[in-house]
Amino acid sequence: MFLLWYIPLLLLAILLAVLVRGHAYKVHPWFFAYAAFGVAADVVRFLTERNVRAYRVTYWSTETAYWLLGIMVMYEVLQRALGNLVRTGWGRLIFPSILLIGLGLSLARARAVPSALNGFRHYIVVGAIAVRFSEVLIFAGLATLVPILGMRWRQYSFGIATGFGVYGTVSLLATTKFSDFGTRFKFLWDVTQIVSYSIAVLIWIWFFSVPEKIETPGSRLSAPSPGVLEEYKNALRRMR
Repeated sequence: MFLLWYIPLLLLAILLAVLVRGHAYKVHPWFFAYAAFGVAADVVRFLTERNVRAYRVTYWSTETAYWLLGIMVMYEVLQRALGNLVRTGWGRLIFPSILLIGLGLSLARARAVPSALNGFRHYIVVGAIAVRFSEVLIFAGLATLVPILGMRWRQYSFGIATGFGVYGTVSLLATTKFSDFGTRFKFLWDVTQIVSYSIAVLIWIWFFSVPEKIETPGSRLSAPSPGVLEEYKNALRRMR
């Protein structure tokens, strides 16, 4: 059981090596920062685990940093997956709307089910749940749009979203229970987090293990042939 706690650190170190080898940090710098921070955060947690006070401060501060970085990674994923769409007038509202929906769902749940946690821990968990909701929404949205936009399933953006989608779904269920029962659920919450996060990292390693074939949305649409263009011109002349 003790070795279980070291699995995410080992997998994150492998992921970091894969990202460096494939120069993926140039394509997804925020995701690279997320993975690098994950390695550093786990090392600091292990170094402070014998000191209860230091570990508690380290744990909750790194949890906050995790979901803040997660927000930036999700924004990066949408930018890469949707391209210029997120830069249009209404397209700029996509990401803020997802975050607001996630926050709204988290606050609604916190209001409906009083949390067993108090103080800053309550707000950190509310924020974490909001981010998990957002991750699941983004994954579901991209999974729906993949065939519509002509995206490839092995694109880095979809791989990141898939990992966060799996982890977000499981973590969302576990975190809500932790919010309900407090420290009584801490052990099971930790185990659930470790297993689901390890699966997510394995997904990321698999997606980043091969070079990405750059393909922008709509790139599969072929240009009209000269004959088709001539037919369009003749039709326009008859309409005049």
